[in-house]
Amino acid sequence: MVIPRGGIIIKVIRRYPIYLYALERAVERVKMPELNEVREELYRQQAGYLGEIASDKYVRRTRIPGIVFTDIQIEAAPGEFIQIDTLILTQRAIWVIEAKKYKGALRYLHAPKRIERKERDGSVMVFTCPIVQLESQMHALKGWLDAQGIDLPVFGTVAFASTNRWEGLPEEAPIIPVREIPAYLERAYRELDDRLTPETFVQLAEKLGLQRNMIVWEPVCKRLGINANRLKRGFLCPECHSQLTRATERTGHCKNCDQNVKTDYGLLILDWFLLIHPTLNNAQLRAFAKLKTKQAASRILNRYELLIIGASTGTAYTLNLYTDLDGLEIRKGKPGRERVEEVITHLR
Repeated sequence: MVIPRGGIIIKVIRRYPIYLYALERAVERVKMPELNEVREELYRQQAGYLGEIASDKYVRRTRIPGIVFTDIQIEAAPGEFIQIDTLILTQRAIWVIEAKKYKGALRYLHAPKRIERKERDGSVMVFTCPIVQLESQMHALKGWLDAQGIDLPVFGTVAFASTNRWEGLPEEAPIIPVREIPAYLERAYRELDDRLTPETFVQLAEKLGLQRNMIVWEPVCKRLGINANRLKRGFLCPECHSQLTRATERTGHCKNCDQNVKTDYGLLILDWFLLIHPTLNNAQLRAFAKLKTKQAASRILNRYELLIIGASTGTAYTLNLYTDLDGLEIRKGKPGRERVEEVITHLR
């Protein structure tokens, strides 16, 4: 690893958020009235992602030597993780950027701290306080650094990608427009001296990189308190999201659209992991995919690079949604028992 010197932070790599994709899949399978809650959460996550993309553009323009980590999770306590949108590591300090994009006029409220926006229909949309989020992230990061024996200052700001009219926002609130990110970072960086040696910097960067493998996935149904038994099962029409009836061995038929659709077992299995549970066994696949025999379910499970845990009647399959996907798809291939200990740790 080479420390950038005197130039732009060249790489800001941000993958499409797996949670955002999971919510998109949930919209197809969740029924009313829970569907309204999923749509609201999807809207909030989409706005957040657009804010992160806008923030990335200005981080790339910043001329300080450092390394950027995106969507990194810090273990605040055993088994408890806090996600950071953007973390910028330098030899002088770390900066945390919490990106947001909320349209319209916003009202900042205390007790509890939150942001509200009045909608056109008179309803009120409530957002969690981004300042509290930022403070929690910085607190967790400082604790993590202390545990590593690293003495390095941590700073942070909330960067808004939207132009808003504010009511009740404290003057000292750590909120800036995304276009001010380069000036904010460069000014703060110039006022500091190096705190880490090049060797310690590289070691810390490597440890932060490993934090990506510590992420624990929580299925959408559990996150949002949705009864998984109410989800649509089987294959769905990509157009109208209706359940398909079997047409041939490899296709289903949508009565609403009057068309045949190719069935994708990889997507169906991924939906299970995204929405319902981090492990899947033969019986569960039969019920979810509406398969009749154990042999049919086994053949399908053996098409994909899933990780096997357990044995005999206790055999189940899993995968790390953050590291084991090919883009947003399950890789085709044979399942195996590699990294079983890592997977068991991940599932805890």
